[in-house]
Amino acid sequence: MTSSSAAGRPDRPGPWQWPVDPARYDTAPLLRVAEKDAIIGLGIGNLRRLARHDPAARGWQQVRRLLRPLDDAAAALEALPTSHRRRAMLDATAVVLLRCAETGRSYWAWTEEEWAALLGQNQHGFRKAAPGWADDAVRPYLAAHAFLLGGFTAFYRLGSFSRLTLAWRVFGRDRVNGEIGRIRSVLAGWGYRLGRDDDQLLPMVACQMLLLNRSPHLEDLSTGLFERVRRERLLPAARGNTLHAMQRAVRLDPGASRSQAYQPCAVVLAEARANHNAADGPVLCAQTVGRAGVVSSEWRSSLGAWRRYVALAVVGRGTGRGMACRIIPVW
Repeated sequence: MTSSSAAGRPDRPGPWQWPVDPARYDTAPLLRVAEKDAIIGLGIGNLRRLARHDPAARGWQQVRRLLRPLDDAAAALEALPTSHRRRAMLDATAVVLLRCAETGRSYWAWTEEEWAALLGQNQHGFRKAAPGWADDAVRPYLAAHAFLLGGFTAFYRLGSFSRLTLAWRVFGRDRVNGEIGRIRSVLAGWGYRLGRDDDQLLPMVACQMLLLNRSPHLEDLSTGLFERVRRERLLPAARGNTLHAMQRAVRLDPGASRSQAYQPCAVVLAEARANHNAADGPVLCAQTVGRAGVVSSEWRSSLGAWRRYVALAVVGRGTGRGMACRIIPVW
């Protein structure tokens, strides 16, 4: 394993680092004639590195600049070392090398469209695009290559695809589960069903966001990314409520956003009628918490439609604005 992949292993403590640094490799976009000839000459058995493959075959040296980053990316994944998983990882690498020979271009130069065409919109699409020996277990590892080597994040194009499993393998299971747990703890405090451990919607949406952001850390999420997901419809419409809840939880988790200047200090329940005007929001906070606050335009636009609220008192942190209040719906 190279130092590049070791530094970014998902099971290492501390902040996650991108495990494959393109600057360490020859990323020339066009395939050299010798490379294409070597891929063809090695044959399927060698490319798949089956039990009887020839590790001393001359063609390996010719494809080294293509093979090394693929192997480094595979080594950086968190996966139990079972024979079945190792076979799928090796076959994913073989699929990529064969496609390089077909296109005459290295994977460093592949577009989002090209990665998506190889991965397929679903398993059926993948089986049509990939060689017959590449079974369904190969596709997730191919997606990891697309993410780590091609910067591919268009997972919304892949149909029924486990974003959670991919995030576990790329970022690390403990790290991903820990970040999802932070969101759950906030949502559970508000009474959301998404806060329960048996909920499956939040992990899917959260992992989609982490993968899109190319980081497993909630601190790296931005309002712009959430807006982009809505604007470009990168999640099914049915996941809109989950996305909204996640965004609110991230903003109000005291450690979840470097740009968020608020820290929760108290939660109290307040009753309000459906016809409350937006201007009554700060008054409600003042009555409940004892100090006037601020209601953002985001809450103001929907205030009149809510019948029950949670008033969350938050203390300004480094803003000079003192205490502020937000009105949060009880779903």
